[in-house]
Amino acid sequence: MDRVLCERYRLIRRIGVGAAAAVFRAEDLKLSRQVAVKIFSADVTDVQRQEQELRALAKLQHPFLISLFDCGVCDSDLDGPRAFMVMELIEGSDLRELLVAPEASGGLAAPRVAKLGWALAQALLAVHSAGVVHRDVKPANILLGRSELPILCDFGIARLHDSAEATSPGLTIGTASYLSPEQALGEPVHSSADIYSLGLVLLECLSGDKAFPGSALESSIARLLHDPAIPQELEGYWPELLTAMTARNPSERPQAAECAEALFELQIRQAAHAG
Repeated sequence: MDRVLCERYRLIRRIGVGAAAAVFRAEDLKLSRQVAVKIFSADVTDVQRQEQELRALAKLQHPFLISLFDCGVCDSDLDGPRAFMVMELIEGSDLRELLVAPEASGGLAAPRVAKLGWALAQALLAVHSAGVVHRDVKPANILLGRSELPILCDFGIARLHDSAEATSPGLTIGTASYLSPEQALGEPVHSSADIYSLGLVLLECLSGDKAFPGSALESSIARLLHDPAIPQELEGYWPELLTAMTARNPSERPQAAECAEALFELQIRQAAHAG
């Protein structure tokens, strides 16, 4: 592969692909560093609006957020202009890979999950404080670097609050297994949707199983009919916190700052108990 975007980013190889975009390992020729370049599919409409939102996302800076370096629009010889974003390249795996590994069968240790959750809640606090809704918090979008601390990535379908509220009725955006009820219904999405998704991720980390398995339709409908099953044998505030985070009513969910505080306290209590 020998393609250079905007006379700066030389694509090396494709390292990921999804329905809406492909991710490439690339070289920043100007700064002589390795980066990740995400190029969105040609059927993504309103490229200029998408570029504007990506520029807003590029201003987000946090230790537990992927760093966005640049964005723009590249010309395609086959299907017209495409929006792209340039991110830091994280060497390592993601939380999805960890959860399907044999050693993670039955779930991860509660202290480790509390630490992961605290970091992710801190990341969401930064995102929400900037007026952004991620809308796709899931294990595959949580990278684990060498420190094993999580880095939340993939803002491909993130939206500013104003545009998130303008989501077309009946349009479902996100990953079925981790959708909030309002996302499943195609209703307006706010920051509380990210809290619900994070709750499902933490629950899966603790139990080893998805709360709402099955096909996309089955998974989406299930969360409209009942709350996720939370093991009552979990110690400390886990049942109370996860129940609150996955409340079907968005107004009943805690905010990211409250989740971070609760998860930090869980770490302290669990460390004291282990001692």
